Amino acid sequence: MLKKINFLNILMYISFFIIITRIYYLQVVKLDYYQEKLLKLTEKEVKGDELPRGRIYDTSGNIIVDNRLVPVIYFKNNNNLTNKELISLAYKIKDHIELDYSKLTNSYLKDFYLLEHDNIIKKRVNKLDLENYKKRKISDNSFYKIKKDLVSDDDLNIYDDNDKKAIYLYFLMNNGYSYQDKIIKKDASVEEFAYFSESNTYLLGFNTKYMYDRYYPYNDTFKSILGSTGSIPYEKKSEYLEKGYSLDDTVGLTNLEYVYDTYLKSERDTYKLVNGQYSLIKEGHMGKDLYLTIDIKLQEYAENVLSEELSKSKSGINTKYFDRSYLSITNPNSGEVLAMVGKRINLDKISDYSIGVITDTMTPGSVVKGASILVGYNENKLKIGEVMRDECIKIKATPKKCSIYTMGYINDLEALYKSSNVYQFKIAIRVGGGVYNYDMPLYINDTAFDTYRNYYHMFGLGVKTGIELSNESIGYMGKTKNVGLLMNLSIGQYDTYTNLQINQYMSTLSTGKRYEMHLLKYVKDKETIVLEYEPNILNTLDIKESYLNRVRLGLKMVMTNGTGYGYVNLNLNPSGKTGTSETFVDSNLDGKYETETISTSFATYFPSNNPNTVIAITSPNISYKNKTSSYIYPFNKLVIQRVSNYFLN
Repeated sequence: MLKKINFLNILMYISFFIIITRIYYLQVVKLDYYQEKLLKLTEKEVKGDELPRGRIYDTSGNIIVDNRLVPVIYFKNNNNLTNKELISLAYKIKDHIELDYSKLTNSYLKDFYLLEHDNIIKKRVNKLDLENYKKRKISDNSFYKIKKDLVSDDDLNIYDDNDKKAIYLYFLMNNGYSYQDKIIKKDASVEEFAYFSESNTYLLGFNTKYMYDRYYPYNDTFKSILGSTGSIPYEKKSEYLEKGYSLDDTVGLTNLEYVYDTYLKSERDTYKLVNGQYSLIKEGHMGKDLYLTIDIKLQEYAENVLSEELSKSKSGINTKYFDRSYLSITNPNSGEVLAMVGKRINLDKISDYSIGVITDTMTPGSVVKGASILVGYNENKLKIGEVMRDECIKIKATPKKCSIYTMGYINDLEALYKSSNVYQFKIAIRVGGGVYNYDMPLYINDTAFDTYRNYYHMFGLGVKTGIELSNESIGYMGKTKNVGLLMNLSIGQYDTYTNLQINQYMSTLSTGKRYEMHLLKYVKDKETIVLEYEPNILNTLDIKESYLNRVRLGLKMVMTNGTGYGYVNLNLNPSGKTGTSETFVDSNLDGKYETETISTSFATYFPSNNPNTVIAITSPNISYKNKTSSYIYPFNKLVIQRVSNYFLN
């Protein structure tokens, strides 16, 4: 018995020793470790309010995008209100806020109707679709679409204007993602802001705040290229989180705001929260400022000119299908874009479409003949000063191909300033290794297409200009190859190009170097330049200077003696080239391009001896062919006269 008691005593002493040792280890040896762990559990980092994004300036330092604090009404469903409660709330406050209810679409009305009357619509679904849905042969999304298509206009007649106000408000309350504040109205009135500030205790989820919003001193001028800002798109949520963004950050969504978002975005203040007390651990800062190559005064002037002339053109003959035009102005010695303008007209309403300068393509016509004639020189298929006869070309079993009129014997300069098609046709036949005889079969080597396109690419035609906007088109290259299409390619009647590509082509021709087109000048953080754009030469023309100078002389004669006379004041000492091409439109919207139209282009640089400015204009479908008149409204000439005169001041 005594042995058992002694054993228990020893066991008890050992246990106490282990406990005391463990307590000592936890409270003394590991004290710092557990204090740090406790601190981490009771403290966290908190981000402050979002600070302003960086401003955007033009080349002269004029602010073209700024920030301003605006009163905002927002909603967040923190109280987990049901759809029924949300609808009731929308009806309750619809008359206390002024919104643009015209934005409520028929599609969303159908969504709302289904929300309230799903059982009614479900009875209309045919049995086969219902059975397939139950068997999971039809997805939820597809079944919802079936139901939505069954909602009729008569069904929607139950909603009057008051209902539509509440429905639109409900839409705003649910638009976006759960983690976001749903912005109901920016720039709220004093009365609206006061109502939602004072009443937010019983208007569950509604509240007010001030937030920074973009402000445009020049209104809509260049606005579409500047881009838009907003909440992080759901599909890019993970991508932005990995970059250190907060889910409620404002980000650039399109164009320059998107491309340069990492510079423009602000950095929030970071606080440490310990036991309810905040302490600043990292000071935030507003975003960095962008300085662009754009001259906003020139941009504004060019936009006004294009809008005014587009409006006037609709009273002209044969302009039925003319609905848009594009213009770009650049510095050929650096690739700086000084202005890029696109305008569209529909039912006398003019809208901005400046992005079309890099996305919309067309066959440019004779404007490319400067490059085409250089193909002949550089491939040893044409000699400087060579005389050829301008006469209609006739290949067996094909229609005649002619210039705008028969010019007789002309040399290379006359071919340029008179814009002879036939001169270019004969060069193309030589490049293709063909032998021409009137009304006889003619065969060429298909590699001639590659020869022409390789030269065109050196000038920027058919390749990207390098501009930092992400949706730039390279145009279309025709796949079919025959002698007729090769001749068309040589006069700009086959492949399609954007306005900015034509600008880059003329810029390259004027200097011998192809510069990457760009809109950024530099990025500034307070007074420090953190990124400066260095002009980037994409390629130098591998063409003899004597050939280039010969073509430049021809382009100068275009403006003094030829088809470009009167486009640009001769005091600017311009060179340039006009272009006209045959195009087609789908006039009855049946998917077939059956109506023949005329599209026009023009590109110029000045002064000829030391160029510093290039202007290009493209006008698709300026005219159409009809039985009574072949008149082409002189839109390009009228626009260029006014825009180029800007540089005389």
